[in-house]
Parts: sequence; C-alpha cells; structure tokens
Amino acid sequence: MAERLSLRLGPSRTLAGLLGGAHGVALGALWASPVPSGWALAGSLVIALHLGQALRQHAWRSAPHALVELELLEDCSAAARSRVGLWKTYRVAASSFVSARLAILNLRPGRGLGRPTVVITGDNVDPDRFRQLRVWLRWRCGHGGLA
Repeated sequence: MAERLSLRLGPSRTLAGLLGGAHGVALGALWASPVPSGWALAGSLVIALHLGQALRQHAWRSAPHALVELELLEDCSAAARSRVGLWKTYRVAASSFVSARLAILNLRPGRGLGRPTVVITGDNVDPDRFRQLRVWLRWRCGHGGLA
C-alpha cells in the first residue's frame, strides 16, 4: 500500500501580504517609469485585476478552480481537489520549490491542458503537515530541482 500525505489548504494572510506587496512594487515601478499617464492608468488596471485574481486563486482560495485539498503519493503523483469538488491527478514537476517558509508545487497533468501551481505557506496548512510536506518533497520527490 502506498503512503500518502493529505493536506487541506486554507487561506493565507502571509501570501496575501506578499502578493499585495509585490503588486504594489509593480505599481510604483510603473508610475516611476517615463510612460504617458494613459498607459500608466491602463497598466495599473491590469496590475489591480491580476492582484484580485491572484488573491482569489492562491491566497484566499475562493476561486472556483482554486485547489483546496492535496493528496501526495510516494511516487510523486498527486491528486488535487478544486473548490467546486473536482478531483484531478497530476505529477509533481521537478521545477517545484520548497524552503523553510514556502512551498511552490508545479503540477503536470497526466492528460489535458493546464499546469496548476499551488503556493503553500506555513499559515495555510497545519504546521506539522507543512513540515511533513517539506520533508516529503525534498527526500521522496527529490528531483534535484527541489532545494
């Protein structure tokens, strides 16, 4: 029987703050650049819309297709459930990243389009589960790209 690691993903204040800060820096850079005001306004609108989408998808997990539950198997395959209840199977890509405070899972579908990314911080999963996830990704799925 294969071992599995199950995670329920909740909202993350840390990730919301990081996303807001990064988008704020992008706005500041846009307005500091020598572009016409009309282009700066249009760019600001695009950045604001992207921030809203990123918060719903990754930080708050309130978007319909946001992944809210993961089951990782020892062969580095994963099953993920979206907010609407749809389960799909994936492989954890070697381009995934894990650190002490953040894990970014790049998932590859067995078939079909779309390569979802799951951003996990220490405050949107149980702390013990987050530690297990970090160990799991480094030692069981140690693709070399996970460091």
